[in-house]
Amino acid sequence: MSEPDAEEPSTIEAARRRWAPRIERWRRAWDRFTRHRLGIVGLAIISIYVLWALFPEVFAPHTPEWEAYLGYDAGRLTGEQRRSLPHPPAFGDPFFAPLGTDHRGRDVLTLLIYSTRNALYIAFAAGILSSLVGVPLGLISGYYGDTWIDETIQRVADVTYGLPFLPLVIVLIAIRGITLTNVVLAIVAKSWINNCIVIRGEVLSLKERSYVESAKVAGASDARIVLRHLLPNVLPLSFVYLAQDAAIAIITEASLAYLGLSDFTAHSWGIMLHDVQAQGYVFTAWWWLLPPGIAITLVAASFYFIGFSMEDVANPQRGENRWR
Repeated sequence: MSEPDAEEPSTIEAARRRWAPRIERWRRAWDRFTRHRLGIVGLAIISIYVLWALFPEVFAPHTPEWEAYLGYDAGRLTGEQRRSLPHPPAFGDPFFAPLGTDHRGRDVLTLLIYSTRNALYIAFAAGILSSLVGVPLGLISGYYGDTWIDETIQRVADVTYGLPFLPLVIVLIAIRGITLTNVVLAIVAKSWINNCIVIRGEVLSLKERSYVESAKVAGASDARIVLRHLLPNVLPLSFVYLAQDAAIAIITEASLAYLGLSDFTAHSWGIMLHDVQAQGYVFTAWWWLLPPGIAITLVAASFYFIGFSMEDVANPQRGENRWR
């Protein structure tokens, strides 16, 4: 009985010693991140949007099917009621719509909250997929620099980089069809390039370090060197571009929806802006126009704020000089 009892504390202690340096690195990174107010502000705004996306029925005053004057029951509007739409903000008389309604009588605040889920889906999916494509290609290209592998990857990146972003996305969506998934894939087809180029440059510098040379002398395989010694050092930088790609994805989806290239069966801030323009209420229904525009601006700015703070985490010296 004594031998297992003696082994258990030693196993826990070994795990503690193994993870202690990593935990300490994450703690120092969090301390550097929290020094910048913009990063905290961005994280707070994103947290609110995440809560909206996860629990829209808690925050929205109505369901998306609710219509002014009719509530949740199907019926016919009177001529006077129909002429009053879109209705400005109302707080109980004749209905509750704190941000007013659209031309169909739907609550703008409800549509705004229910659209958050698709916006964040596109943002995180595009950002993560861009990193999953760009970071590995950047690692491989940088590690095998000045070889045919590096040349092949960089020539593909050069050709793709020369293509205009929005027209390329529009063509890809026209070919594959208008769905949220195809919108994400079309955005990723272009946005992985920055990840690849930046990570490649960082790896070209890192692979000249002494610890990488020591690993090669010790007989470590290329895969082990890349995954064990290079990838952990470029991860903070990849998070920076993940945040920026997420912001670009949200703006791109809103632009596509405004142009009519979106899934109109889903809820989207861009579709709300498209409806305002299509119905001709841009200059008369400010309560319908401003909320989705402000929502897009805030979430995109929040991702950029987080990205800037993450850049300071990845490169503390650059961050201190910039914020000084």
